[in-house]
Amino acid sequence: MKKPSVIQDALDRCLAQVTSREQLLPLVLAKVAKRRNLSLPELEIQCLTTAILRAKGDVIQLDLDPPCAFGENEEEIQATVQELLDVLEESMTDIGDSLTEAISQAIPDALAKVAELVSDHISEQALEHTLHLRKAHSDRAETVQRLWGTAIDQFDFLRHIVLEWNYAAVEHRGGAYVNPNTAFALSRLVARTYEVVGEIIMLTRAGYADGALARWRSLHEICVVAMFLATRSDRCAQMYLSHHWVEELRLLEVDRASGTARATSTHRDRYVRDLRMQKTAMLNKFGTIFASDYGWASVELGRAKTTFRDLESHVGLETLRRGYQQANSTVHGGALATLTRISLGPGGIDGTEVPPAYGCEVAINYATASLSMMVAELCLETENADLVAMSLVVHNCALKIREQIKQAQKKISGDSPRARILKRKAAQRESRAKPRRTFRR
Repeated sequence: MKKPSVIQDALDRCLAQVTSREQLLPLVLAKVAKRRNLSLPELEIQCLTTAILRAKGDVIQLDLDPPCAFGENEEEIQATVQELLDVLEESMTDIGDSLTEAISQAIPDALAKVAELVSDHISEQALEHTLHLRKAHSDRAETVQRLWGTAIDQFDFLRHIVLEWNYAAVEHRGGAYVNPNTAFALSRLVARTYEVVGEIIMLTRAGYADGALARWRSLHEICVVAMFLATRSDRCAQMYLSHHWVEELRLLEVDRASGTARATSTHRDRYVRDLRMQKTAMLNKFGTIFASDYGWASVELGRAKTTFRDLESHVGLETLRRGYQQANSTVHGGALATLTRISLGPGGIDGTEVPPAYGCEVAINYATASLSMMVAELCLETENADLVAMSLVVHNCALKIREQIKQAQKKISGDSPRARILKRKAAQRESRAKPRRTFRR
């Protein structure tokens, strides 16, 4: 961008040009002449303006020969000019109006010049800037692929195994999938995990660790809900599925309250009425607690209020609480994520280097744990050998991913076989060095 002084100079030049004495004086003289009922052509006004601007002291040299608009002879010309000069002093108040008018004309011109300066500069630098950003993105993606590429590929394979396991579980109709409402809810939840994991993979490959961790937060919540439903009654799954009426109506009411609702129509009004009727029916059936957040779980547990952390504790996933809190910091506008988020290149926080690929393995690790623990929970009640075998494949794949991440982390930290050999050699050289003799005085 151009320096602010350049733009300010352009504005100053435009304003100075239209508010100069050369521009304002003819306007004021024309107003004075009109007020004195004098019909002065533009040429004569310009001649008088030039004479006034070139005046030395009280002497004005008017380069006009009689007869002219000022008079028929020298005496009339002198009298008319003197009269104009006397009235000119009284007409100085008109300068304010003239100045305002001049500035109102100058501002668009000045802004046009500023826009031209900015546009020219952006046009000159756009290609270079674009190439720089592309190179930064490419370097970061290459770093991620080099460090975590194997783990990411294995993670992509894992999500397909989980989806296939889900199809088999739905078809088998055993274990957690034995009841219709629960089976339908679980199948939809697992299918959603497949999509969310795909988003995590895309973000991770590009090096967007914050985005990947934020999407894992959604994955974690989905897995917690699935594991909770798998251990509860089929009525709980029915309430969970029916809660969409409450959530959708809540969104519509927020739109109406904030004035962002779409244009009303007969069809839309009927739809809103149907939602309210469905909600009322659910409240009559399950109680008013049903309308609250996680109201379906509150009714199932017989509690006045249930939070996500309560569900997390019920299914034993509080082991991932630290990761969930870290993911929250990336989603919200907290200072931790603001100071440690990933940039386009290496950076530093409090003197500590932050490599561009930092954090990508964290999201993969957490997501792998979520998937494997969810499948293990959903398999507890099944007796089908194929489902159990597939769950073991999921478990082994998760272990392999974590081991790959661990090995990559060792390479980054210098804890590789080659690094350990070099450290051992350095220690041997130090031990072979002869100690220096010391003497007392």
